[in-house]
Amino acid sequence: MSTEMKDALEFFITTFAELAILFVIISFVVSVINDRLPPEKIKQLLSGNRGYGVAVSLGALTPFCSCSTLPMTIGLIKARAAFGPIMAFLFTSPLLNPFIVGLFWITFGAKITLIYSTFVIVLAIISGYFLEKYHFERFIKSDLFSTGCNKEAPTNASEKVTCGKSKDSTPAPQESRLNRWKNLLSETTKQFVSFAPYMMIGVAVGAVLHGYVPQTAFENLNGYSILVIIPLAAIIGVFLYVRASTMVPIATALIAKGMTMGSVISLTIAGAGASLPEMIMMKRMFHWPLMFAFIFVVFATAVITGFAVELV
Repeated sequence: MSTEMKDALEFFITTFAELAILFVIISFVVSVINDRLPPEKIKQLLSGNRGYGVAVSLGALTPFCSCSTLPMTIGLIKARAAFGPIMAFLFTSPLLNPFIVGLFWITFGAKITLIYSTFVIVLAIISGYFLEKYHFERFIKSDLFSTGCNKEAPTNASEKVTCGKSKDSTPAPQESRLNRWKNLLSETTKQFVSFAPYMMIGVAVGAVLHGYVPQTAFENLNGYSILVIIPLAAIIGVFLYVRASTMVPIATALIAKGMTMGSVISLTIAGAGASLPEMIMMKRMFHWPLMFAFIFVVFATAVITGFAVELV
C-alpha cells in the first residue's frame, strides 16, 4: 500500500469516526436543549440586533470544526431561531474559539489575531443580516423543520401534543421521562442516519485530498502576484478539510517557505470555514442558492481578511 493511500485511509477512518461521534453527541445535546427550552425562548435570544451578538458569541465559544457545526445549526433551525443569527453562527463557529485565538496570538502576534477575529465576526454578522434581508431562509429544505416532538402544533383546540403524548394523558413521571429520552434518542439516530451517506462521501473526498495533495502544491503559489495568490489560496482552501487550529502549524511552515501572511490567512479561513466535505453534508440541509451564497460569503471573508492582513 502506497504512503498516499495509507494516509488517505487513516484520515478517512479517524475523521469519519470522530465526526460520527461528535454529530451524535451534539445532535442529542441540542435535542435535549430544544426539548427543555421553549422555542419562544430560543427565538427571543436569537432575534433582533442582540441575536447576532448571541450567535457570534455562541460560535466563538463552541470548539467545532466546519462539519461538527452542522448539528447545532440544525437544532437552531428546528427551534425556529432567526435566520440571520443562525447563519452568523454557522460562519463564526469553525473559525473562532478560545483555543484558535490563543494559538493565533502565540504564533502570529496580537495584531494579526485582532484583524483575523474582527473581520470574521463583522463579516459573519453582515452576511447573516443580508441573507435574512433577502429571504434566503426559503432555501432551507423543509424536512429539517420536522421534529419527533412537535411542541407547537396542536391536534385540535383542546389537545396539545407533547413528545407523542396528549396533554390529557397522565403517565407516571418516571415513564414520561423515559419516553421523552427514548424519543430524543430516536430523533438523534434518525438525523444521523439521514446525514451518514453525505458524511461518508464528504470525508472520502477530504481523505483523497489529504492523502494525494502535497504541501508543495501550496509552496508553488509563491510565484504569483499578491492580487492573484490570495483569491487562489481561498479557492484551494474551499476544497480542503482542515480545522483552523490544525491549519496554524501548517501555515507556519508555509510562511517559512515564502508564502505571504495574507495568502496563508486566506487559505486558513476558506479551508476551515467552507470545506468540501462540509458542503456535501450541507446539501442535505440547503438548496443550491443558499449553498452558493454560503460559499461566496466564506470566500469573500477569506479574500478580504487576506488583503487586510497584507495591508498592515
